[in-house]
Amino acid sequence: MKKLYPYAFFLVLLFSCSKEGGQTDNGEDPLVTNVKACFSLTKNNLLVGESLEITNCSSGATTYSYNLGNGETRTEANPTVVYGKAGDYSISLTASNEQEETDIFSQQIEVIEAVAEDFFFYPEIASGFQIIPLEIGINPNSNALYGIFLEEDLEGSGGKKFYYHEIDENFNSTKQYLADKPFESGSAFVEYYSNSKNFVFTRTLDGLYGSQEVTYNEGWAFMNGVSPADKLSYGSISEGVNYLYYGTQEDGGIYKTAVETRNSSGDAFQVSLNAFGPADSMLGDLLPYGTGYIGFGAVFSKNESNPKITSYKPLLVFFDSDLQVISHKIYEESVLSSMVNSSNDLNGSYHLTVLSNGNIAMYANGELLLADSEGNLLKIEYFENSSNIQGLVGLGDSFVLSSYKALRKYDSSGTALNSINYPGNFTPEIVEIEENLFFIAGYELEGKIALLYGQADKNLNLINLN
Repeated sequence: MKKLYPYAFFLVLLFSCSKEGGQTDNGEDPLVTNVKACFSLTKNNLLVGESLEITNCSSGATTYSYNLGNGETRTEANPTVVYGKAGDYSISLTASNEQEETDIFSQQIEVIEAVAEDFFFYPEIASGFQIIPLEIGINPNSNALYGIFLEEDLEGSGGKKFYYHEIDENFNSTKQYLADKPFESGSAFVEYYSNSKNFVFTRTLDGLYGSQEVTYNEGWAFMNGVSPADKLSYGSISEGVNYLYYGTQEDGGIYKTAVETRNSSGDAFQVSLNAFGPADSMLGDLLPYGTGYIGFGAVFSKNESNPKITSYKPLLVFFDSDLQVISHKIYEESVLSSMVNSSNDLNGSYHLTVLSNGNIAMYANGELLLADSEGNLLKIEYFENSSNIQGLVGLGDSFVLSSYKALRKYDSSGTALNSINYPGNFTPEIVEIEENLFFIAGYELEGKIALLYGQADKNLNLINLN
């Protein structure tokens, strides 16, 4: 028993010291903390490259530290994270208050290898049909996403028809017939008037032939249709109460760049025609620029025999506020001279954007041109196998474009920043929606063209639409 007394005394002393010394000022047990760490996840199983949203539900904390299990830490309360490698990860949150009390909470996730196709939404297409997207955008009246599609019956007698789709947040669409397709066409757009919608399609044969226009009222009752044989309109912009339709128009035996001014009812009352280069020319895009405008298109020669189009070169034009030409550039360095040999090659998507440093990005027929504010060429790049239906969107200090099976991002100086592979090769527009980039693309599927819907953030991280 004598051997036990020292040990008993030590235990009593240790117990009394720890209890007295460990009490807080209010007598509470120090093991009881005022901080509770907590978070929830949008999912516990996700794909590589897929965004994971973490929602903080902690109480009593003022600072947060997340260990994502991949060597990365975050201090935001509600971070959104992306894992670049497959594996099992433990996400741990340490929540703290100003008294340096802490609590820890963890959850496990599984990240699996992703195939890019898993991120896209594929709308159903009737058997025997193919659909080519010609335009997408935002309806300014309803703020709904819309698409203009060319639907072709490859097996039956349905022919080729244009349709307008309004697409809701669940990617369900309301389909509206617009017109039959009597000639070749790879370009379409819509202008929304005060009480009607005017749809315009290019229509060409071996040579330039003209535009087809159909107008519907708000209830989709047909109002009128015209098919001029001496001019093509490739797009329009609103300017005050008027609209500027741009493209090309025959005048004196050659096609000249044309900017037609129309009133709020769509009636034309003025046209600005200009000749550039040795023969014909056109504008495929037009933007306000300074106190005037800037236009992007091409010069070329139209021939009676094959090849119908020769000597193609990109064109940049600077206009004043009255649409008088200030200056222009013809880019002799283009590789497209021998590649554009049909008027149908001019029916694709032309894109023009001005970047925050003043540089100008132009994109058409798979060729990117970057120029300074005076139009002097800084960079030229051609993407092989790209269709002439491709998109470009300016992001201020950068821009993103589509090409054959790839989306690519560049800074304002033309340095490549990032790229991702995707199946598409017919992507007329890339639309910015709520800080993300949305696109509708046509892709080849068993000998026909089908549709996919895609979305990515501005760094080209794909967002899973499923």
